[in-house]
Amino acid sequence: MQDILELIKGFTIEDKVLLEKEIEKETLLYRAKQLDNKVKTNSISMEEIVDEVKAVRKSGVNGK
Repeated sequence: MQDILELIKGFTIEDKVLLEKEIEKETLLYRAKQLDNKVKTNSISMEEIVDEVKAVRKSGVNGK
């Protein structure tokens, strides 16, 4: 791994940007799964969300 890092240090900035984009593509699914594991599931229904939005709108909290 250290050899690879030393090699990359010799790249031009353009090559480093290209490498970064390729690594992002290769690791996107992995990072998405990691994020999904960190996000807690909720038990709020769509109906509860709609009711809450309606209540806030009625209360005038949004400045109207």
